[in-house]
Amino acid sequence: MAHFGWLDGDDSHRSAMLEVVKLFEDSSTVDELGIGSVRDTFSNAFFPGTSTLHTRLRYLLFIPWLVNDVARHRWSAEKAQGELRRRETELIHALVAGQEIQGVIGRDAKSSLKTMPSALYWASLEILGIRRWKTTISGYFRNAAQRSTAVDDPDADGAGIDHLGMIHLPKPPESLASSTTFDLTRDEAEFLKAQIASSHRDSAFGWLAVHHPDSEARRLWEHEARGEFPEPLRQLVDEARRFHFTGTGPAILYNLMLAELSDNEELVERFSDDLDAWADDLDEQEIFDGWDRQLFWRRLTTLNPRIRPATQAFLNDWWHLAATGAHASSAARDLVQRRELNLKRARARLTYADARSTWGVGAGTGALDFRWTIARSHLNDIAAGLEA
Repeated sequence: MAHFGWLDGDDSHRSAMLEVVKLFEDSSTVDELGIGSVRDTFSNAFFPGTSTLHTRLRYLLFIPWLVNDVARHRWSAEKAQGELRRRETELIHALVAGQEIQGVIGRDAKSSLKTMPSALYWASLEILGIRRWKTTISGYFRNAAQRSTAVDDPDADGAGIDHLGMIHLPKPPESLASSTTFDLTRDEAEFLKAQIASSHRDSAFGWLAVHHPDSEARRLWEHEARGEFPEPLRQLVDEARRFHFTGTGPAILYNLMLAELSDNEELVERFSDDLDAWADDLDEQEIFDGWDRQLFWRRLTTLNPRIRPATQAFLNDWWHLAATGAHASSAARDLVQRRELNLKRARARLTYADARSTWGVGAGTGALDFRWTIARSHLNDIAAGLEA
């Protein structure tokens, strides 16, 4: 059966697509010095279709089930979107009724929730090959309404249902609207495993879904099956490990410098200790031993050609200083100050005192995990479902 996509050309569509792009930018760590493009390149390569705004994997089924059930009525896009919102609110209540506590999007806000789960997971459905129509949610409803092969009875159950812009999905549970959980059935786990693997077979997400979905590892490079990773994946994971340890150093120095400018002795001591501990970790982990940084950039820019030369130059200069123990030197401090000034201009806190009122203490110093925490939860959901 032929299918088509809807291309919305209005401003609302463009705004919606920009919001979608933001979902896949890692907001878990504030990016004060402009290294987020490197972090997100690793995140997207390892775990495509994930977002730091995601909670549980079964939303990748909840959303298409609800969307298609609404779309089969062939209502106007405006009416359909209103009905979808009502059903997503109903889903919140159903999950609470099913005794789910953690991971329920909108558990407290319920009907007043501003951003519904469908908005958070919509792009992922396409990235993971579950949604075929490349369009917004409103465009999806317009597509469904314009189809010539309408379903005569949208309330009929079962086998004859037109799957519209989704691929063939597992059958939803009968109690979905009243009481449900995040637990995957075996059929659902097999379906999601197959989709992740077939859509991104060479990614860590695809490989782990098939070979070793269960894990308690704190970091990807500490995974129980890391010795079995295919060689290209093993090499990329090692590059991410090195960036994880080196990438937070500039932000720690940045916060130390701001603490000094603020004459806050307690914070100066805190960030001085943090910088010493960071340097000790580099030595303990032997981060610079055998690290070909030119090869690092060849790998990263192949994955993402949009990483700016200025970002590469900044990190190269930082790594040179860190490798020689000069991470707290005047040269390192000048490097960090110039980088912030180039990025923020009049908002640069190290240069302009008036800008320091917006300093969030510790900004940018959080660990870089490349969405592993989210992906690990999704993969453990699959592992549990396969045992169901």
